[in-house]
Amino acid sequence: MPLQHGQHGQHGQAANAAVQTSDEALLAAALMRSRDAISGTEIVKPDPFQAGELDLAARLPRLARDYRNAVMLSELLEDLVFVSEDDAPPGKTARAMALSRRTTGDPVPLARIVRPGLADFSQAAPLVAAYAELRADRLTEILAQQRHLIPFLSSILPLDPVRNPALAEMLEVGLDLVTPVVMRVKLALGCPRPNQFSDRIQPLIPEPAHPALPSGHATQIFMLATMLSLLANPDAQVKPDDQLYRLACRIAVNRTVAGVHFPADSASGAVLGIQLGRYAMARGLRGTVGSAEFDGSLFGNQAEPRDFHAEILNQMMNGDDPSTRFNDDRTAARPAPLWQALCHRARQEWQNRWS
Repeated sequence: MPLQHGQHGQHGQAANAAVQTSDEALLAAALMRSRDAISGTEIVKPDPFQAGELDLAARLPRLARDYRNAVMLSELLEDLVFVSEDDAPPGKTARAMALSRRTTGDPVPLARIVRPGLADFSQAAPLVAAYAELRADRLTEILAQQRHLIPFLSSILPLDPVRNPALAEMLEVGLDLVTPVVMRVKLALGCPRPNQFSDRIQPLIPEPAHPALPSGHATQIFMLATMLSLLANPDAQVKPDDQLYRLACRIAVNRTVAGVHFPADSASGAVLGIQLGRYAMARGLRGTVGSAEFDGSLFGNQAEPRDFHAEILNQMMNGDDPSTRFNDDRTAARPAPLWQALCHRARQEWQNRWS
């Protein structure tokens, strides 16, 4: 039955595509006939013209949404520098990936992720298996969060895309930024998935076709939570008991419940996401940003596997966890004029949300 349903779905898509093609052909033929009727063979006389007066930021909203997002994404990516740190002697995977940002001088550190050892992952596999007991309870969340994250934020804050279009677009660009960044880190570190350590894990959802650490979902949701916090208050700190960060922790843990991520994947994703959120908002609101480091080889409890949840995040943010360090080395970020224009519109929308 599932195969038949899939075939029926393909047939439906093909039928819709055929109807759309037919409609486009009909419209093209009608436009051609209409033009021939009202223009005929008259010689075209161009209208008067003048040079454009809008600057780049003012012209940006005239692009289609996807193209605007691509422009701002390229602007945010242009300041990021990746340096892979190999093992000694060099191995097939990197020991660490350092992410820096360009300034008016030499690049300065933004985030550094050190991979755990294989023994650390192996030790954590039973913990991932134990989380399977929560799958029935978390099933709907896990499935929905495969494709949707922003609606979960909208259940906490009034993020109505009709009333806050610039804010919605800002968050979408943030989501888009995570993918190229996190994939560079994943590829360099090459960390395994839980079911590679045991055939009893049996993930609830298809295993993503890329390395595990850092978790992309954790990076995304922590970046979005940080962006929203800084939009409301440029001096906001990460508060694990805040609703946004409680949600971020739950979404990250859900990936472990599903059997596709270790707790260390979520912890490293949280650090990277927080730093990317700070970086993006510093460039959009003319702010400052410091550096952070997550060392997966130190993310453990000696003989016991290490978990990740809001209390662990609290320890990481307060400097009480040996794996994580947020440094007091904040410096100004280079402004990104096009991204900055969007962030300012988003801030105005948020400040006027009561109107």
